[in-house]
Amino acid sequence: MDAMRDDDPDFPPFAGDEVEERRETPDVLPPVEPPSAGFIVQLFLIPALIVAVVVGVYLLFGQLASGEVDWRRQVDNVRSQNPHVRWRGALALAQMLDADAQSSGTEERLAENPEIAEALTELFVETRQKTPYDEETSAQLDFLSKALGRLDAPGVVFPALEDAIETEENAELRKHALTSVAMIAGRAYERGAPLNDSTLTSAIIDVSHSGNSLDRHQAAFILGLIPSPEADARLDALVQDGDLMTRANAAVGLARNGSVRGLPVFEEAFADAIAQPLDPAVVQNDAQAQEFFERSILLRNCIKAVDVLRDELSADRRQRLLKLTTQLADATQDPKLKNQARELQFALAGE
Repeated sequence: MDAMRDDDPDFPPFAGDEVEERRETPDVLPPVEPPSAGFIVQLFLIPALIVAVVVGVYLLFGQLASGEVDWRRQVDNVRSQNPHVRWRGALALAQMLDADAQSSGTEERLAENPEIAEALTELFVETRQKTPYDEETSAQLDFLSKALGRLDAPGVVFPALEDAIETEENAELRKHALTSVAMIAGRAYERGAPLNDSTLTSAIIDVSHSGNSLDRHQAAFILGLIPSPEADARLDALVQDGDLMTRANAAVGLARNGSVRGLPVFEEAFADAIAQPLDPAVVQNDAQAQEFFERSILLRNCIKAVDVLRDELSADRRQRLLKLTTQLADATQDPKLKNQARELQFALAGE
């Protein structure tokens, strides 16, 4: 019964218990010791450091917003031996690259700055050498690969990314590196100056033979951004791949080069999306969110590809695609995809 009272807050101790406790209290209290210097330092210095970090981050973002951060100082920070300074510098450079990409100014483009590219690439390579990889290292590599993907300095960043792509022991790192290459290749293609790097093309073709469908569909997307006989020949094979996303990305790549060889795949992709409509309301976790994002982007790319080839369509193919895009627009709950499908529907109908 006493044990039950001790463990249960609903059973407070009896008055007799309190008397017994008072009797057992020693008459002489232990001496009071003055606080040590170390204790005083912990008491005042640690909160001060926390405040300093918070203020520093606040000032950093304030400077970023006003454009007052000097990229040279941040490059020096990335090369610091202090890990806190180093990662703060890397974050600042990534933010500056984002801001510069959205700027319409005529000043030097930071994405092409070799010093920024070298500093971030060196940090990426150094972080890759950490073993074993823990969750923090994986997050750092994810961040850095995306930062490299913001750069338009392929001569600096591609060797490090190619090395990461060729790794077989870390599928997550390979995925991040392929995404970075796709970002760089995509911007180059949009500028009308597509990449022409035989070493990179060879590395991506090697990945396209992977047994991992994620590797293959990322490789197919990148090969579609690199106009070359080798890439085109590999896309011809990938359009017959067993994975729908790989086939669709290969078909999109062929369409970019004016080829209609992937048209049957677009019909297949639209039919699949009609049978399994995209609906953001059913997304419950990160994995489903990633799948939703990838399917939505893929279908929107397929719609763009069909629009590019619109003048090359036979009357029969045009009617089949018109029916499918109408059904796709009706079925999907993704607003962007619905609008894009409607636009293609009207274009195919000649409205």
